[in-house]
Amino acid sequence: MRRPSDPETPRTAPLRPIRQMLDQLSRLRLSADGTIDVSHSSPATLRSLAEDAETTLSTIHQGLGALGHLLAHSAVPIEDGTIGADSLESLGFLMAEMGDLAAVCVTVAAQCRRAAASKA
Repeated sequence: MRRPSDPETPRTAPLRPIRQMLDQLSRLRLSADGTIDVSHSSPATLRSLAEDAETTLSTIHQGLGALGHLLAHSAVPIEDGTIGADSLESLGFLMAEMGDLAAVCVTVAAQCRRAAASKA
């Protein structure tokens, strides 16, 4: 799997870190307490999963910051009703869910990095 930092990866290549992370997570075993069972995963798989989680986290943080900027500059259209309150409400729920996903990405990345380092 190519990474954005690989010299052969063109800048126009689409990166799908969330899709790749979910795909990799679906292939891993879970322990009895519902956490990732890292004992059955290779260090390479764990590092790859950690990289996807970290890329996803970065994308979410940058995107939420951009949305916050846009919201700050759209106060007047929201106030005068040009942009409906229901749109703002939906955007708020989306932003909350993205924040939760970012928190999960931190946990997954840390667990995978720790496990990969201990196997090396």
